Amino acid sequence: MRIRRHGGFSLLETLAAMVLLFLCFGALMHAAGASVALNTRASQYTQASLWASGLLDRTFVAEFPSEGTHTGRFDDTYRWTMKVSTPPEAMATTTLVPMHLYRIELTVQWDVGGKTLSSRFETLRSVAEKPREATVPLYATGDS
Repeated sequence: MRIRRHGGFSLLETLAAMVLLFLCFGALMHAAGASVALNTRASQYTQASLWASGLLDRTFVAEFPSEGTHTGRFDDTYRWTMKVSTPPEAMATTTLVPMHLYRIELTVQWDVGGKTLSSRFETLRSVAEKPREATVPLYATGDS
């Protein structure tokens, strides 16, 4: 008479499968946690970019900052430092239209977990100057 053996998994095989399952689950949870952290960091940089965009849009429209360094806060988390200067290459050029070129360097900073993060933005803005008295007539009159 033949003894019939049931074909199941041994205890050792079951334990090995469970360990493998838990290792994969742990790696998956680590990846999900890292994804949440990256999403939070991206959200912070996006918020800083939006604050900077608003401040740069208002610069020279609502207020006219003087050359130099200006600081301020957007809210309890985000603060900014703006340096307004005239680029050296703008001083050497002359144009028919009286314009003044400004270099604006804006740094937005915020603190996260004891570390200071920052995002830097740089742009050039041209602003019309007050018209100067013409020393040479712009149009010739026919009289010599």
